[in-house]
Amino acid sequence: MHGPLILERLLGTGATGTVYLACHPPSGARFAVRVLHPHLASNPHVRSRFYVEANVASRVVHRHIARVLDARPGPGGLPCLLMEYVSGEPLSCLPLPLSPAETVGLLSQVLEGLEVAHARGVVHCDLKPDNLFLTQDARGQRRVKVLDFGMASVLASGFSKKELASGMSLGSPAYMAPEQWETTAADVRVDVYALAVLGYRLLTGRLPYGRGRMGEVLLGQQEIRPPAPHVLDPRVPQALSVVVMQALSRRPEERFPSARAFRFALEESVRNAPKEAVTLEAAAPRAAAPSGLRVRVGCLGSPEPRVVRASDVSAEGLFIAFDGPPPPLASRLPMELSFQGQAVICAGDVVRHVSQDEAHAWGVSAGFFVHFAEPSRALRTLISHTRAGPAEPPADAELAQLLSRTAALGRDPYMLLGLPPSASFDEVRQRADSALRRLEGFWRRTLPTSQRQELETLRAHVESARRTLGEPLARVGFDALRGNPHGIARCIAMGLTDREVEPLRRAYLSARPGTEERARAFFSQGRTLETQNSAKAAVECYAQALALDPLNLTWQRHYWALQRRLRPMTTTVPTVSP
Repeated sequence: MHGPLILERLLGTGATGTVYLACHPPSGARFAVRVLHPHLASNPHVRSRFYVEANVASRVVHRHIARVLDARPGPGGLPCLLMEYVSGEPLSCLPLPLSPAETVGLLSQVLEGLEVAHARGVVHCDLKPDNLFLTQDARGQRRVKVLDFGMASVLASGFSKKELASGMSLGSPAYMAPEQWETTAADVRVDVYALAVLGYRLLTGRLPYGRGRMGEVLLGQQEIRPPAPHVLDPRVPQALSVVVMQALSRRPEERFPSARAFRFALEESVRNAPKEAVTLEAAAPRAAAPSGLRVRVGCLGSPEPRVVRASDVSAEGLFIAFDGPPPPLASRLPMELSFQGQAVICAGDVVRHVSQDEAHAWGVSAGFFVHFAEPSRALRTLISHTRAGPAEPPADAELAQLLSRTAALGRDPYMLLGLPPSASFDEVRQRADSALRRLEGFWRRTLPTSQRQELETLRAHVESARRTLGEPLARVGFDALRGNPHGIARCIAMGLTDREVEPLRRAYLSARPGTEERARAFFSQGRTLETQNSAKAAVECYAQALALDPLNLTWQRHYWALQRRLRPMTTTVPTVSP
C-alpha cells in the first residue's frame, strides 16, 4: 500500500527508476507509478531535476503521449511519478519489417504528439521502440503512446561535467543523434533523428548502423551512409526512402527542422504510392457534427466565446473550423457544448492545425483539432448522446473463434498461414488465397463494429504474410532473420541471384560485426573436411557458416548440393556450376 493506492506488480525497471502497476480500489482506476532509484534520489540535483521535469511533462496533454499526473514523495520517501497506465506492448515486440503504410501510420502518430511536446519546449531525447507503446483506443483502433518524457534530463543531472565531457552517453546508442555524443544541449532535431532510425528499422527490419555503431562512426569521423531502405527492400517507395534518409542526416541542419515538417514529408511520400492503402493519423476532418450540437469556444480573438462550426466529434475531442490565425499548439481553450437542452462547460487542448494549404488540398475548412482536457462524466454522457445510433448487432460466434485462434499465433507469417518452413511459393499463394476467401465470407455478414475492425486487421496481416512469403527477395530477408535455411533454398530455386541479394547481405553483416570472418572460417573448415571425404562433418561446418552468413547464396547452393548427395531432398535447389 502507498496512500490510497495498491502497488500490484512490477512493470519494469529502467535507468532512472522502477515502474509499478497501481490500483485505486475505490474507483478501480489503474495507474503506472515510477519510483526514482535510491542511488539517484540521494543526489539533491537529481531529486530537484526529477520534480522539474515532471512538472513540465504534466503540461503536455495529447492522445499519443502517456500523461504525467502527479509527482511527490512515494514509498520510502523516494520521489515518484503518478502516470497514465498504458496497456499494450512496445514497438520492439513487433515482427519486422512492416509495410510502408504501417510504418508511416505509426510514425505519424508519434510525430503528432511530438509537435505538441516541442511546442511546450519539451524534447524527449531518448526515443526508442521500448518507449513507444502500441495500445487501442475506445474504437479498437491501434494507437501509439510515447512514454518517459524528461527522464533523459533527469539521468543527465546525476553526472558531473567531467563525466559528461568524457563521453558518458545518456540515451540509447542505436537511436542517439550524432550531436548527443558530444553535448547534452539538444533541440527537436534529435527526436527527428531517433524517429528516422526507428522508421528505417520498421521498413527494413534492421538498424542503419548496427546497435550502438553511431558512436564508432562519430569518433572515427567517418562519412558512412547506410544503404537506403528501398535498396534493401524494393517494396519501399523511393520517395519514402529519401525522406527517411534526410531525417537520418548526420548534420542537424540537413534534417527536417520540426516534427511537423517530418510528418508532412512522410505522409506525402506515400500518398500516391501504388497499391498502398495508407491510413494516416493526421487525416483531413471528414465527419460532420451531430445535428443539434452547439459548440462555443473562448480565446479566439473576441472577448466573448464564439459559436464555431465543429466536426469529427468524439469522446476525445473535435475539429473546429476557423479562418483566422489558429491558437498556439498545446494552448488550452475554454469550451461549452450543448445538446438537446443539456450544456457542459469544459476545456480543450489544441493538438493539431489544419493550414489553409492543407485545407485547400483536402477540400475542407482550415482550423484546428482539440482534445478534451480531463473530460468529466457529464461531458462523456453528452457526447455519447450525440453519437447514439442503432444498436450494434451481436458478435458472430464463428468469427470470434477464428479471431481468438489467430490472435494466439502472433504475427509470424508461417504460423498465420499454417505453413511449414519449407513451403513452396505455390503453397504460400494457395494458402493465402484460401484464407482471404474465407475472410471475405465474413465480410458479407452483419457484424458489430469491433469485430469488423478486427476482421480488417486480420485481413491486413494475411496480406502482409502473402507479400513477405510470396516474393523471393522479401522472403529471403525474412528467412535469414528467422534462421530458416529451407525458406532460403526455396528463394534460390525461384532464380534469386547473388546480385539481387548482396545489398541485403551487406546490411545483415554490417549489423553483426565480426560475423563474416567467423563464417568464412567455418566454411573453410568444411571445405577441408569435404576434400578428406568427411561429407557429414563438412555439412555440419557449412551449416554453422550459414547460420552466421545465411545470405551467401554461393555457400547455400554448395551446402544443399552436398545435402542432396547425402540423402534425398524434397526441395529443388540449382546445382553449383563447375
